[in-house]
Amino acid sequence: MLKSQIVALEGYMKIHAYRVIPRGEISLETVLSHLHGLPLEQRIRSTPVGSLRLEDSDNTGPFWLLDFGGISPHGPGRASASTPIEDFDLLEEEGFGQETAALYDPASGFMTLQYNHFGPRAGRIQAYLYKFARVVAGQAEGEELPDAPDGFTLLPVMKAETTSRLNHLGIVKRIEMSFYVPGVIENQGRQRPSLSSILDNPVVGSAEQIKLQIVAGRGRAATLAVAPVRQLVTDLLGVREDVVELSITARETEEAPSEPMDFIEARLQADIPIQRTGRRYGRRERWTALRQAFEAWRDNGQFT
Repeated sequence: MLKSQIVALEGYMKIHAYRVIPRGEISLETVLSHLHGLPLEQRIRSTPVGSLRLEDSDNTGPFWLLDFGGISPHGPGRASASTPIEDFDLLEEEGFGQETAALYDPASGFMTLQYNHFGPRAGRIQAYLYKFARVVAGQAEGEELPDAPDGFTLLPVMKAETTSRLNHLGIVKRIEMSFYVPGVIENQGRQRPSLSSILDNPVVGSAEQIKLQIVAGRGRAATLAVAPVRQLVTDLLGVREDVVELSITARETEEAPSEPMDFIEARLQADIPIQRTGRRYGRRERWTALRQAFEAWRDNGQFT
């Protein structure tokens, strides 16, 4: 492929929507303002899968435009049709970088976030923001626990019709969920107490996924407890990126037909065309795509 062809390539950027829920008195705007004023090297924090930092930010308009950069010591090699794959010539202190852009609207509390399979995702970003919320509050950063009183919860927005169905559940017969094993194992301590004995079994070490089924009794009106089911769906749709399947089989009344509901596909998402600048998607181009998705969803009444 010619260089001119590479530069001209157009692709699609997948975008998800989140509601930002503060867990304490520190606002996300306050944390972002603090980060914005720090030198680049002071923004970096370590995570189990590499370092993370706020790469760049812009708050000159009504939104905060953000770009989070993940730096990993391990990455791909250089390749071509006529040469074998080989290492890049990186310095000892350098790594491989991946970027994830975000748009945050303080007025509504909603965020649009670029999906980057290899870059920082919502879970890492939430944990990163927690650390700096603690810094702003004058507290030790520590590890983010499920009931941490500081920081922010990034709660995925579901499509309006799915939210309506979830709110009108009457009888729940079955829940099916699949976990990406390496992702679950990375969540240590209180993140995985009920799965510890299973995950410690040597069989799991060679597995890619674990699939669980929770099934109600056989009685005609038997149902799983509806309120805990709603909470379970909400919890698992949070920032648990290791959950790769989540569906329930339910109906409003005993006489109504049972239908499976896929909550992974039910998340609000969009694929926005975006032009590449060289081999990568440019920062401004990604921010423009995020704003396009945000304004479309806002105008369609999805952010309520």
